[in-house]
Amino acid sequence: MHYLHAALSEMLRLYPALPVDGRCAEADYILPDGYRVKKGDNVYYIAYAIGRMSNIWGDDAKDFKPERWLDNGIFQPESPFKFIASHAGPRMCLRKDFAYRQMKIVSVGLIFLFVI
Repeated sequence: MHYLHAALSEMLRLYPALPVDGRCAEADYILPDGYRVKKGDNVYYIAYAIGRMSNIWGDDAKDFKPERWLDNGIFQPESPFKFIASHAGPRMCLRKDFAYRQMKIVSVGLIFLFVI
């Protein structure tokens, strides 16, 4: 199940369920890179592009590689601020674990239907 969880995480990294998301600033704010956001400004981020950035995920960022999530065969989650498919911080998806469970159930059902 560790490899399946890694494969699902890798799939969500490359093909997030919400490829573009945004927020509206409720107050003036300065982003970590120094950019100033004024109250009422809309800020968007593109999870689809972030999942393919080589400076975040390495030179093989565009490759489907579930092994990047495994350490000696054990699943190792990334920081939610790096792997933003489920968002991060106080706005993190509350149903993330349930969604993974559903994906695993569907995957097992599909594998069961294959004849080898």
